[in-house]
Amino acid sequence: MNISSSDSIIQISGVDSAEFLQGQITNDINFASESKMSISAICNVKGRIIAVFKILKTGSGFLIFVNNTVAKKFKNHLEKYAVFFKTKIEFIDNAINGIEIIPLSDWKLDCIEKGFVEINESISEAFTPHELNYQNLGLISFEKGCFTGQEVIARMHYRGKLKFSLAKFSVNDENFLKEQDYVFDKDGKKLGQVVSEERNKGLITFKDKSAIKKELFDKNLKSIKFLNIESI
Repeated sequence: MNISSSDSIIQISGVDSAEFLQGQITNDINFASESKMSISAICNVKGRIIAVFKILKTGSGFLIFVNNTVAKKFKNHLEKYAVFFKTKIEFIDNAINGIEIIPLSDWKLDCIEKGFVEINESISEAFTPHELNYQNLGLISFEKGCFTGQEVIARMHYRGKLKFSLAKFSVNDENFLKEQDYVFDKDGKKLGQVVSEERNKGLITFKDKSAIKKELFDKNLKSIKFLNIESI
């Protein structure tokens, strides 16, 4: 088991912890165990992702490993609902036995290779799970029942005609395509946004997957020379 060097650790304990989390996270809390981490997310009522995290079951509750730039926001969101349950939410600083801490740059590059977008403060509440391909990465349970944002996400999944696509790219020029950059067509229309980048590799989310096949430009309408770009 491993986490990023940028992760904060939040402990959720108390007799109602499992029931409480089941109503908030996108995945099934029963997937979390003491020997294997589960990956999940929390969303706002509009179905937009606040944070994504790893979760590990413990004897007294659960440990959450979440990017430190959204950790406080994550905790504040959960505390709004925790008042109705016998549960406690707190940051901890303890080292966890059996967990390897990976340097941030290596962590980000590994996430990019896997096609996984980790949420940080710059994109928190900016995207729905489907825009980041979470439904195909095992982050959402459509059978577990209600959670915050579930109605919007389920409607999109079952009734929407999904055109979203996440694409992996690599470029030669380190000045091109940093996180939060948009890509445009030749007329200056926004086609997608970079959601992760490290060492000239990254991930772009597109509203329409057909845009991947078009010639893409930066904000100055300079053509972007990709070494590779492919839909995930």
